[in-house]
Amino acid sequence: MKKWGVSARKVARQGFALACLLFIQLLGARSARAESPRKVQGYELLGTLGYGYGFWKHSFNNDREVDPFGVTVGGDFGYTFPFGLRLGTDLAYAFGRTHEYTHWTGEVITTHASSITWGASIGYDLLLSKVTLRGAADVGLILLVDEGSVAPWMYFGPKLGLTWDFRGVELGVQGKWMMWVGAIQAGVMAGKRF
Repeated sequence: MKKWGVSARKVARQGFALACLLFIQLLGARSARAESPRKVQGYELLGTLGYGYGFWKHSFNNDREVDPFGVTVGGDFGYTFPFGLRLGTDLAYAFGRTHEYTHWTGEVITTHASSITWGASIGYDLLLSKVTLRGAADVGLILLVDEGSVAPWMYFGPKLGLTWDFRGVELGVQGKWMMWVGAIQAGVMAGKRF
């Protein structure tokens, strides 16, 4: 280990400290589940408000580049089993952004497109002392809408969320990476577990 400028003893101490931290967190999560009136099991309905950003220049409908993400509103519905497994579905509409670019012919083109996503997810809700941590795998259909034409596309990727139960209302943040589409979405969510 000296080859990298770090002693083996220091690496072992840091690894042991990290293992202890994880053990305490998991133990605390189990005791919070047993003692807390909060529950993980049940149906959940959330409204979402966020922003999406595309890394790729999407091109369809006569070789036009579009940016169909931007401000996004939507909803998320799911069921969580007593042991934490969650099955869910979500629907979102992104208002899109105006995109101006120079076409290969030299013409300056301005486009505005939007998108609709509908997907399903399977994940796990981990009840920590004050918050619920959710990790999920998400797969779905995205419809890119540009001047009346619709281009369907599939997406999949990870989704991560953190919610806090405040007087019966769940408030939180969520992020999603749509891998085949090359976009990320992040935002806030609020709703109710019943």
